[in-house]
Amino acid sequence: MRRVLAVLLVIGCIALLGWAVLNGWNPVPQATGSAGSVDAGEPGDSTPAPDAGPSGIPAGATPAVVRYVHDGDTLFLEDGRKVRLLGINTPEIGEDAECWGDQATSELRGLVPEGSTVWVLEDVEPLDQYGRSLLFVFLPDGTNVNVELVRVGAAEIEQYSPNWLYSDELHDAEDAAYADRVGLWGQC
Repeated sequence: MRRVLAVLLVIGCIALLGWAVLNGWNPVPQATGSAGSVDAGEPGDSTPAPDAGPSGIPAGATPAVVRYVHDGDTLFLEDGRKVRLLGINTPEIGEDAECWGDQATSELRGLVPEGSTVWVLEDVEPLDQYGRSLLFVFLPDGTNVNVELVRVGAAEIEQYSPNWLYSDELHDAEDAAYADRVGLWGQC
C-alpha cells in the first residue's frame, strides 16, 4: 500500500510540474539582451512607468535621506531601510571583488552622497528574500539612478518578475553602454 501511495505521489508531482511548465513557469532565469543581462519573466507584463511631475520625479515616489552607500547597488536610508536598487546588478566588492566593483560603488556614492535627499519608488514587490527594500532611486532633478548606473557602465540589468518598471529605459541604457564599451563593458 505504501508503494502505491508513493507512486501516486510521484505521478502527481510530475503532472503538477508539467502543468506549471506548460503554463509559463520557469524556475531558471533566462539570459536575454545583447549585453548578457538577466530577465526572468516577460517585460511586456510590466506596469507602465508612472507619469513624472514637473521636476521629473514620478508620481508615488517619496523622499528619503541617504545614510550610507554600501556598494554599487545597495544603500541604507536614514529611516532604517536597507535598499537594493531594482532592476540592476553591479560587480561585487570586498573579499569576492569583481572587475569594476569599486568603480560602481564610487559611481553610486557620487550620485547619492551621504546626507543627500533622494526620491524612492517601489515596483510590484517591495521587498526581496533578504528583507531589503527593492526601490528605484531618483535625484531631485528626476534622474533615475538605477538607469544612470546602467548608462555609464557601472551596472547591468537584472530584473525578476513581477518587477518590470522602467524595463525599456534599462534596456536602452544597457544597449548603449554595451555598444559604446563604457565602464565594465569596456574593461571587464
